[in-house]
Amino acid sequence: MKSLLISLLLLAPAVLCDPRSPWKIHLDTVNRQRSKFAEKYQVANTNELTYDPKLEKKILEQLALTDTCPQSSIISHNGFDFYFDIGNVDEGKSMMYDLVSAAGKKTMASYISTCMKTGVRIISAVTDSSDTPAISGPPASQCPDGSFPNGELCKLKNNRNGYIRKDVWDDLGSAGKIIVEKTKEQAERKIEETFMPWRTWGRLGR
Repeated sequence: MKSLLISLLLLAPAVLCDPRSPWKIHLDTVNRQRSKFAEKYQVANTNELTYDPKLEKKILEQLALTDTCPQSSIISHNGFDFYFDIGNVDEGKSMMYDLVSAAGKKTMASYISTCMKTGVRIISAVTDSSDTPAISGPPASQCPDGSFPNGELCKLKNNRNGYIRKDVWDDLGSAGKIIVEKTKEQAERKIEETFMPWRTWGRLGR
């Protein structure tokens, strides 16, 4: 168990930073670790996750609520589990373990953002919430309805190479606009405070 957690922690900061399709690398890595977990601990019903780009909008919405600087945590909200700052050295292990060990999860998305206060890159992910208990037995021997065995995991029948594409840019538009406007305002204010302080004098006392 300890060696698996260490490997997951070391993996987390890197899997989303590759310039070649980061979402693909992250999805493949998470599924590979879920497969290893199912094999090592004999879980019979672990699902193979699919990547739904529409869920990236949900990450952006949550990031906007934290001024782009979320604390390292797992937050459950409206049927989804959000994993913020997965690359955090201290907290990343428990988050990656939860992401890998929860057998009933089906979909995920990931996002790389930058905390506007510190400049630190934040790796976030979201999955559907699931309270499906793990079933003990040979991997993929008791796949749920609508899925079939694929190695050690249960693959959804409508899973095409793990990716679901449905007008992602339209869905990301509103959430992306929130963060862009917020960060633009912060940047403009910082420039004024640094190079044109007289422009901020009128705001004092407000």
